[in-house]
Amino acid sequence: MSTGTQTMATDTRSVVLEWTRAMDRHDPDAFTTFMDENCVFTNTGTGERLVGREAVRQDLIGLLERWTDLRIEVVNLLVAGDSYAKEWVMTGVHTGDLPGLPATGRPFRILGAGVGRLRDGKIFEVTEYWNLADFLGQVGAIPPLG
Repeated sequence: MSTGTQTMATDTRSVVLEWTRAMDRHDPDAFTTFMDENCVFTNTGTGERLVGREAVRQDLIGLLERWTDLRIEVVNLLVAGDSYAKEWVMTGVHTGDLPGLPATGRPFRILGAGVGRLRDGKIFEVTEYWNLADFLGQVGAIPPLG
């Protein structure tokens, strides 16, 4: 369905891809339009569990402030009804302080995956899996893995 110049995705694959593109464009407002008002977003890398669209929006704003040049590439996307599994590669530069870790200015490349479920065409549940130790090694906070 089209609303002005913006086309709203209606199938699971399209929703997930458009949602990811909004993050890649660094657009927290567009990013959260694809999410249910009462969504639950679990980030296994940081251990955070966010509840609600606004909490997810604020988290993305903070992420974009700390990780500039952030880009995400979908490597694989599997869809079954209203559920999905997405493999991705995220790149960026650590330019903002994290708790206990001042900005290093170093680039990083994170491999990860996420699983989620839609309800009424909006992303309702998301769990993202990635390795925080790998990121910390790449930005020089700990010895590199491997």
